Amino acid sequence: MRPKNNLSKLVKFDNNINSTYKNRILIGIDEVGRGALAGPVIACAFFWKVDLKKIPKLECKKLYKLNDSKQLNSKERNELCTYLKKYGNYSLGYASVREIEKLNILNATLLAMKRAYEKLISLPEEISSFLPYVLIDGNKFNPYINCPQLPIVNGDAKSSVIASASIIAKVYRDELMERISKSKKYKRFGWNKNVGYGTLSHRNAIKENGLTPLHRKLFVRKVEIW
Repeated sequence: MRPKNNLSKLVKFDNNINSTYKNRILIGIDEVGRGALAGPVIACAFFWKVDLKKIPKLECKKLYKLNDSKQLNSKERNELCTYLKKYGNYSLGYASVREIEKLNILNATLLAMKRAYEKLISLPEEISSFLPYVLIDGNKFNPYINCPQLPIVNGDAKSSVIASASIIAKVYRDELMERISKSKKYKRFGWNKNVGYGTLSHRNAIKENGLTPLHRKLFVRKVEIW
């Protein structure tokens, strides 16, 4: 059972880090789609643009469920996403299927994170007077991001800025795969339900219909389909 106010726990974690790195903006970065059989990897970079204490109490309560996107259902993610976009600054980075197969999934993920970060720091004026400090979900530093950073294992369940990034990225990618699934070329693969992951129905659809340009061929070879 999730805590009634999970937001406080996540913010406290960030505040502990921020107490060491004063005058820095904490930016959380996470990715979605790394383990899928089809579709791009999407990364999000996020930071709070307002002091959470200044958010109206009723609206702040909407953020109490903030958590790792995998721990939330679709309705919860969509509702949270609305308020995260209202009270945070964010940007998205993309790595295509072609890039995933050329670079491998790790490097493509790091590239998507770099793109999200660089786009974010070029946007808001208020970040120009502060130095960013990046919190990355996972156990690896990102060599493509020229900024002090800290990788955090299971960071999307520990940090408010990483959790926020994970939700925005998840909502965006799910909606993208659902839109793509409406195309005649892709509708047989059920991406409106599995969003490209290797469910039994998706694997069966690959058996029956073959691969599309949006399938990661190297990934498909590793699962028992054929």
